[in-house]
Amino acid sequence: MGINERKKKERDLRRKLAMDTAMEIYSKEGYHAITMEKIAERCEISRAYLYLHFKNKDEILIDAILDHTEYFTDLLQNLYDNRERLKNRLLEELWECFIDFYEKESETFMASLFFLQREMILNLQKELRDSIDKSGSRVVRLQHRIIEYGVKEGLFIECDPTTLAEVIWTSFLGIVELEKSKQVLSHKVHMAKTRELALKVLVKGILRE
Repeated sequence: MGINERKKKERDLRRKLAMDTAMEIYSKEGYHAITMEKIAERCEISRAYLYLHFKNKDEILIDAILDHTEYFTDLLQNLYDNRERLKNRLLEELWECFIDFYEKESETFMASLFFLQREMILNLQKELRDSIDKSGSRVVRLQHRIIEYGVKEGLFIECDPTTLAEVIWTSFLGIVELEKSKQVLSHKVHMAKTRELALKVLVKGILRE
């Protein structure tokens, strides 16, 4: 490995460490507890080094979210590429993509929802806002294409595919938001059971006999 490759690997490792550390603080202490100083201290790197690679904490968190969203994009692309082979389980497979996306890095998933709140979006730098929009648009397009295929093939009920895709996706998001809130307030979680029932309801209402 050459010197440049070694330096790049070290930069990538420190970048990943900074993102993981920021997410850990977000998970345990909340967004407002995150500071560049705290991230640098826990990563055992200087603040100057951290500021050399990231402008602020939002940039670190958004980078983590974008990396995670890329994983989701790959899941959806794989499903779309295999849509004909999986057509009889298309809705179930899409739901599994959602679960995979959430369970791989649940706190990054929740952080992505946090940043989609109106107040957060309005206060983000334009560059970061545009990055979220571009990444999210790829996800939305793939979801729409998957559902559009299901409608055209007669697998799903006759309806507007875009609207149906949004109904399915927001159903999942609503469950996650509710269950995470319950976990904080009452320490009771029925995530798996609720997701399972929701899928049964969706299958019954969306699939054609």
